[in-house]
Amino acid sequence: MNMEIGSAIKKLRMDSKVTQEEVAEYLGISYQAVSKWETGTTMPDIALLPKIAVFFGVRIDDLFSVNYEDELARIQHILLYEGLSEQSYLYAKRSLDAVLQDNADDIGALKLYARLHLKKTNGDLLEAGRMLEKAMKLSPLDEEIFGIYRQVRGGGAYKAHSDDDWFIRVCEPYAREFPQNVQLMDLLVEAMIHMRYFDKAEEYIQLMQPERSKEYLRQIYLGDLELARGNGDDAKAIWSAISQENSRGQYEVGERFNRINEYERAIECFWNAFRAAVPPRQLDAVFSLAFLYTKLGRKTEAVEAWQLILDTLASDYNECDSDTVEWAHREMRKLQEA
Repeated sequence: MNMEIGSAIKKLRMDSKVTQEEVAEYLGISYQAVSKWETGTTMPDIALLPKIAVFFGVRIDDLFSVNYEDELARIQHILLYEGLSEQSYLYAKRSLDAVLQDNADDIGALKLYARLHLKKTNGDLLEAGRMLEKAMKLSPLDEEIFGIYRQVRGGGAYKAHSDDDWFIRVCEPYAREFPQNVQLMDLLVEAMIHMRYFDKAEEYIQLMQPERSKEYLRQIYLGDLELARGNGDDAKAIWSAISQENSRGQYEVGERFNRINEYERAIECFWNAFRAAVPPRQLDAVFSLAFLYTKLGRKTEAVEAWQLILDTLASDYNECDSDTVEWAHREMRKLQEA
């Protein structure tokens, strides 16, 4: 992690309510020099460090602070890619406590703290929920907050956690006040359908206010609702009405047909989704094609789908050497050798 004296000096100066000019005058330098330290353009001469420490009334060691963004990025990496040992848990907890001590309303730290509690063998779900309930009051349009909260308080796919009623009770007021939060609406409707609150789910589908490019989501959810009610033909009719020129809509419809084992219709929708996309094209639909062709034993078509992924990564993203590229090559080799 980068050690940034400049950010520490800026924080000490702001906490002390002094100007860059006052610091510069004490040190016998220009205020531009102090400004450059604080922006990370230059570093103070080592000979000035004792005098800087005296000015702010701190130890020299206190001038070396871990960059805030780096600290949170390190914790994020631990939660996503590393096993949570007791040592890493204590490190993350200590760091987040320090951030929240400076700013109790820091949204990023609150979300990371909730994820930390959630990952700790699900043993701190009440504390994670408390953190998230505070975060949603501070930032009700932050979709990620409600996604994490669904894991903490939701039922459905999260059987080890509290049931959906808690999630619905807490989140309904936010959905009514902020119907443009599509992620929240999605999670809430999913929970209501799972609890078989069909009329209430339909009410919230009608309340949702997606941006114009996501209007198709209303049809997707209405189809989900009809399927849950046992009206499969009605559900398929609603999904099929989504324009073939709507790339994301066709992808979502393809996923629905895939789930109900109507594979040829799913394949058609995934191809529609890719053909309707504009560069740089998202590859979700092609990945779904590759997986579905593999599942159906159609190896030649699966290889062609992986090759299309490689071609699109190269043409749309100039990506020829990455983990995704290597993954695609591995999958192609497995199919060709099988």
